[in-house]
Amino acid sequence: MKKIMIASAMLALAFGGAQAQTPQPADWVTLNFSIDIARPADVAWQKAGGNDWCAIGKYINLPCTVNSGKGELGSLRTIVTAGGPVIENIVARTKYSYTYAQPFTPVFYHGTMAIEPLTATTSRLTYALIWNQNGLPDQKARTDALEGRKVRFQAAMEKMKAAAEAP
Repeated sequence: MKKIMIASAMLALAFGGAQAQTPQPADWVTLNFSIDIARPADVAWQKAGGNDWCAIGKYINLPCTVNSGKGELGSLRTIVTAGGPVIENIVARTKYSYTYAQPFTPVFYHGTMAIEPLTATTSRLTYALIWNQNGLPDQKARTDALEGRKVRFQAAMEKMKAAAEAP
């Protein structure tokens, strides 16, 4: 845990942590995705990459590197976006879910990926996103962020479903 705290502090300094605080007042935007999967929750979670802290990279087509941890609380990863590298850390974890935050960005973005059992043989994959759009410079950037995430994460959901249902 000490290594994770040290890594977080170093990353905050490297990315100007004090300058990247969430602008106030906040204007939170949320997106929620869900897709049913013809597999039990334990199988769907494993096959969709829920236990792989960087699996999301292949579903959203962005490079991902694990900085520390293996997906447990406090783990850090870097997603490389068009705007540069973004540090994410796990802030909550259950058997079939994780929630991460991007604390060093002006939009203070969070995401939660989860699998919910529906029946003994089916489950539902959900992905929820929330960010402060006041951290973006103008309405065009806000619209682009929203629309880009809609497209990217809907495609990711469909890829995760295909992976979860593959033989």
